[in-house]
Amino acid sequence: MKYRLPLLLSAAMFAVSTSPIIARYLAEVPAVAISFWRMAIGASILWLWSSANPQQSLTPKQRNRTILAGFFLGIHFALFFAAIKLTTIANATFLGTLAPVFTFFIEKYFFKRQHTRGMIFGLAVAITGAFIIVANQFNFSSNFTLGNILALLCSLFIAMAFIISENVRKSTGTISYSRTLFTSAAITLIGISIITNDPLTGFSAREFGGLFLLGLIPTIFGHGIMYHAVGFASPTIVTSAPLGEPVIATIFAYFLFSEPVGFSVILGGGFTLLGLLILIRNKG
Repeated sequence: MKYRLPLLLSAAMFAVSTSPIIARYLAEVPAVAISFWRMAIGASILWLWSSANPQQSLTPKQRNRTILAGFFLGIHFALFFAAIKLTTIANATFLGTLAPVFTFFIEKYFFKRQHTRGMIFGLAVAITGAFIIVANQFNFSSNFTLGNILALLCSLFIAMAFIISENVRKSTGTISYSRTLFTSAAITLIGISIITNDPLTGFSAREFGGLFLLGLIPTIFGHGIMYHAVGFASPTIVTSAPLGEPVIATIFAYFLFSEPVGFSVILGGGFTLLGLLILIRNKG
């Protein structure tokens, strides 16, 4: 199906772009708690769906790999939401969506995969566009150093999760994989909460409503679609979808919070979307 991948990644891009918007309403909820409930709610939805629609079971080898990917995913979310609280949204959004850079080098130097020049060019264009969007807000002052480092690390951890996902997803279903992945991530985040002494309960009904939306929209529809796509497309292609997040999030913010859309968003957004189109056309 010619338009299958573009449609899937477009839907995933829109879904994951709701994450910073929803998180904006959760300023008083600790980063680990946001991450835990996002994963726990996503896992619960998939296990409930599976109870009415039985799915194939993972083999022991698939399960072990999925648990490892979930461990990386849990760390990714803890780092990302912590970065949002420590650095600027621009820094966290840009540095936190550099996973395709890591997957590119992992695929090239560890798996010895060859990527087309078109794919490399598309990735460069998309990343350039993302940087143009946040450049006027970007800040590497010492006050934000830790947050910047955490955001960059979160990209590395989700890159590793997607590299593992590709291997498992080629031989198992999306729901079977995702429910175990999200469960493993949630358990990992419980461990992190114990270490950091961050509470996982005691939030208001409004905050739990926001947490539910995080578990449903950017998790089930966003990450779920991406884990489906990674079964037949390169992790570098799939992890590039969130590079469009600053564009979509800015549009959402314009309508929801009346935040202005500057020239940098229009210019950078054009670059990013063009780069993503080139990437998809050069699946690699």
